[in-house]
Amino acid sequence: MEDDSSFFIIILLLSSFTFSANSQSDSCAAQLTVGDLIPFSTSSLACVPAWTSERFFLRYAKTGPSLWSFVLSAPDGGAYVAIGFSPDGRMVGSSAVVGWMAGDGGAGMAVQYFLGGYSPDQCPPEQGNLTLVRGSPVVVSRSSRLYLAFQLNASRPEGVLVYAVGPENALPSAADGYLATHRSMASGSLNAPAADRGSEYGSRGEAPSGGSGASVGCGSSGGRTSAGAIAIAMLLHHFICC
Repeated sequence: MEDDSSFFIIILLLSSFTFSANSQSDSCAAQLTVGDLIPFSTSSLACVPAWTSERFFLRYAKTGPSLWSFVLSAPDGGAYVAIGFSPDGRMVGSSAVVGWMAGDGGAGMAVQYFLGGYSPDQCPPEQGNLTLVRGSPVVVSRSSRLYLAFQLNASRPEGVLVYAVGPENALPSAADGYLATHRSMASGSLNAPAADRGSEYGSRGEAPSGGSGASVGCGSSGGRTSAGAIAIAMLLHHFICC
């Protein structure tokens, strides 16, 4: 009887864990499910796995002579997500589009930031060098994922893309809009997935000479293991070995 009860608990936990994982899943093989909530056509967007360790996917296309459309998909973990455009791979001097869902069921917020330094007050909101199309950017949430969508007027975006995710429950305040230091960050390009940067460049997020580095929230990264996975592993160990 005890074995049957343990087995039943394991099945429930496995089902719960699978549902949680699937609810935050996306892939380049999947159809974009929020196209009806985005104020521009998403049917022609290409897709790249932008940052695999954080499950970021970037859909994009050049949709006009000097018009680019982007949709960044990321897990909704109660933190901001950001995509920046850097001329040289460094944070200083780049501009980023940052999105988050306001707490307590609030609306999505999407704001451009100019990353002018390493402290929050050097990264002012509502500033930057990106020429965003009126009506964008926007943020929508569905199935535990954020979709940060925007259109950019440019003949070609800056070559290096910077991605970041903020700490949980540390969203920009309505008072000043400043960003908390990112929890994790990476940089890549439109054609290549991002490489995790973490804290290898120190607290300022600068790269060694000849490299590329960036920071948002003007951090450090750490490996994360799902609490659900840990609980399942412990129960499986108990069920099999005990």
